[in-house]
Amino acid sequence: MNRYALAGTLIILFVAGLGIGLVSSASLGTGSTTTVSTTTVTKTSTTTALTSSSSSPPYVLTLVITTNNIYNSTVGDQPTYYVLGPNGLESSSNISLPAHRLIKLVIVNYDDGAANLTSSQYANVSGTQNNLVTVVNNDNVNSSQGASGIQVKGGETVSSVSPDNVAHTFTVPNLNLNIPVPPSSIVTAYITLNQTGTFTWFCMTMCGSGADGTGGAMSTFGWMTGSIIVS
Repeated sequence: MNRYALAGTLIILFVAGLGIGLVSSASLGTGSTTTVSTTTVTKTSTTTALTSSSSSPPYVLTLVITTNNIYNSTVGDQPTYYVLGPNGLESSSNISLPAHRLIKLVIVNYDDGAANLTSSQYANVSGTQNNLVTVVNNDNVNSSQGASGIQVKGGETVSSVSPDNVAHTFTVPNLNLNIPVPPSSIVTAYITLNQTGTFTWFCMTMCGSGADGTGGAMSTFGWMTGSIIVS
């Protein structure tokens, strides 16, 4: 082989080797990019899952107070607490609630009259978030037309109710929970129960039968008293 033929052969081999090297480099680069991209997607999905599981809505308990419930033929009409469930109104005799979870408690009161409290202390809110409730009724919810559109009062957040303006209460002494309920109102409170067990709830207005108003509904489970099971 002469020197010109040898030189040509070396050039061909060099070019071929350079091409193989470029192809190999491109393949490695593509594989690396795919691996990084897959890892990034996996991490993002994990972060989203953790964020979703760390927040949950409050447990909602809706109680409804009605009147004109026939206690018996002798006593006649009495007020009653009901639980509003998925199938309508249910007995309030035994109310189950979760422990260590935020609870949104809504009380819808159709009773339009006030009653005497067994003690003025039950006009004060206790055991709720910041010892506050939001009350919506005809006295504080009416809207008006302003210069920039409708102006909505939307209720009032309070720590107490006037003692002469309480129709009923939802009171659990052993949980230090007391919610006064004005006539014809909707009361919303947020609570967290950190004790488990069975506790008795009461209405602390004299809303039952008898000369002192402590008989009938006021002293009967499923009417104006009952149990709360916290677990």
